[in-house]
Amino acid sequence: MLGQWIGDFTATGWHGRIVVDAERIGEMVGGGVSLFPGQGSTGTVTVGRIVPFEPQDSPVQALVLVNPIHPVTARMVPWQELERVFPKMRFGTIIQAVVAWQQTRMTLTWQSNIGTQGQATLYTSDAGRPSELTPVVMDWQQFKQHVAQLDARRYVFRGQREPWRLRSKFHRTGRCDLVRYTGEDMQVLHRHLSAHTKHLFNRNNSDENGAMLHLAQHHGFPTPLIDWSYSPFVAAYFAYHKIKNADAIDDAAEQRVRIHQFDRQQWWNDYSQIAMTAPAQPHFSLLEFLPVENQRLIPQQALSGLTNVVDVEQYIARVEHQSGNHYLNAIDLPVRSRQTVMKELAMMGVTAGSLFPGLDGVCEELSERFFPT
Repeated sequence: MLGQWIGDFTATGWHGRIVVDAERIGEMVGGGVSLFPGQGSTGTVTVGRIVPFEPQDSPVQALVLVNPIHPVTARMVPWQELERVFPKMRFGTIIQAVVAWQQTRMTLTWQSNIGTQGQATLYTSDAGRPSELTPVVMDWQQFKQHVAQLDARRYVFRGQREPWRLRSKFHRTGRCDLVRYTGEDMQVLHRHLSAHTKHLFNRNNSDENGAMLHLAQHHGFPTPLIDWSYSPFVAAYFAYHKIKNADAIDDAAEQRVRIHQFDRQQWWNDYSQIAMTAPAQPHFSLLEFLPVENQRLIPQQALSGLTNVVDVEQYIARVEHQSGNHYLNAIDLPVRSRQTVMKELAMMGVTAGSLFPGLDGVCEELSERFFPT
């Protein structure tokens, strides 16, 4: 049952899209359920919290505590406020659900404390499997010629030392419940960061909330962000910089690093970008955050992919299939070119010292220069 499950539901008086994010909470299983009204439906966005239970085989019975979302503030409406906020609607607040799953398919049936009922069919994907993108294999010279022909700032790039699937660091930890992450983890993160920053981030402001997440991401904290750069050469640096020259020279397996190329301009033209993760429909949004307390953002020409989707590669593939547009490409470069690539990047000014302002960046750049192992 663990993981993210997405599908459609029908219930008393409404229908739409449903997302179940089930994760471990200590030795128990808990998580969240999000329901989004479909076209022509009279319901409202609703979030449920799964009361933690001991891991069991399918099927299981689960208790879910439900709160609708305020249409203006986008916050959960407390039970005692329901009649005031939604005077013409009745809501079940406690749901008894039966959950059954097998491989990649889940079925839900439920009944609320006011007698309303519902059912849903959901599906999941194995986000840990290898990437299914078909890469274009290039050498370094071909890559430089390729990017020189692209429209400036139309595309964004991401460098990886291996061809991993596109996933955020948060989702790679095995977590998926972003309602819990936003309400609990980020609250603690905000308190601890505030002890070390001159700026007090306003979490109610989406720009500042994003800036805080970006700052935390750059210092190793798992976030639902995926880093991108407007510069293909910055992406190339990140693809190669953790590989040792000795390993690259001795590479007999002809291994390759990967650079993702994403059509930002077409994506922005086709879809609204959403500056929140929960509660929100499944999305992948490219956003430019304020460089508050973050000296790395500008030199890295950075922007972030904010997502509440576990398997971003599959999500983009489905969007491409539905829209007929193509957004994501993969380019693979040989690991053995590492020494040449890093030398030329240094001549362009793309070094650890420029990308990571401060003592860490200076020392990493000089280590690369004087100890090229």
